Amino acid sequence: MRLQRAANRYNRQDAFDSYNLAASIKCQFEPMSFAKIDGVAVRKRQISIAPDVSIPARGCLTIGGEVYICSHPAPDFWENTVIRQTVILQGADGLGKLISIAGELSNQAGVSAYVAAVFAKYLPDQVDSSKYPPQYQLFMAGNEDAPANSMIQLNGDWFLIKESYLSTSGMRIALSNLLESPTFETVLFGDKVYDPITDTYSTASSTAVKMMRVKWSEHYEYLTVNTAKYETGDLQLFVLQSAISEPVSGDTITLSDGLWKVISSRLEGTTWSIHVRRS
Repeated sequence: MRLQRAANRYNRQDAFDSYNLAASIKCQFEPMSFAKIDGVAVRKRQISIAPDVSIPARGCLTIGGEVYICSHPAPDFWENTVIRQTVILQGADGLGKLISIAGELSNQAGVSAYVAAVFAKYLPDQVDSSKYPPQYQLFMAGNEDAPANSMIQLNGDWFLIKESYLSTSGMRIALSNLLESPTFETVLFGDKVYDPITDTYSTASSTAVKMMRVKWSEHYEYLTVNTAKYETGDLQLFVLQSAISEPVSGDTITLSDGLWKVISSRLEGTTWSIHVRRS
């Protein structure tokens, strides 16, 4: 017990629940060691807490005005007794919004959660251009939900989650692609009526709808050998099923950068996934 008291004697630093600053715990904040950090790990820190102290439920602490995402506490033992707990911290880059594609299209609020963005690698865009779009690892507390093909908005940028997993430290890591702007647009979509006498289509009415647009390589799937093949410059659009009638091949959609023609579409949950090409 004397060793336990000694191990926690200097737990004098206040650490506040980042989601409820009225709640706090005491900890010992490890000084930064420049001998073992690099440019990626510069915001990783470590604290120790007493055995009877718990990390806040949503796994984030604010220390000295800086928000940190917490790992699972790792116990330190002495003679079969836990004398302290060590927690690894990752500095957060801001309060992000976690939301599904359908949720954003229907203007839902989503879930607010602290997120840290760590560069992972460049993805050579050999299909459409010579650009090198970046891919990131987005860190968040382990109890946050970030399934594949959902989205995170952080500091004005939109990320599409490719996969996420719970790391051995207890933090959730979402492998995500940074999407090009504009990601969302409000466009006019018209229902077309066929006139068999003149063998032409006319637009009966136009509705302003919110659409999401990504490069085709961000989201595609060949279901059969007969699925229309993607070509350089194609886009994939998403719109709520309830917002428009089924898009069919030959329909046109006017986006901010011109007129696009529908190649094919299919229903994914509650959204239309639309393959389009410049008209």
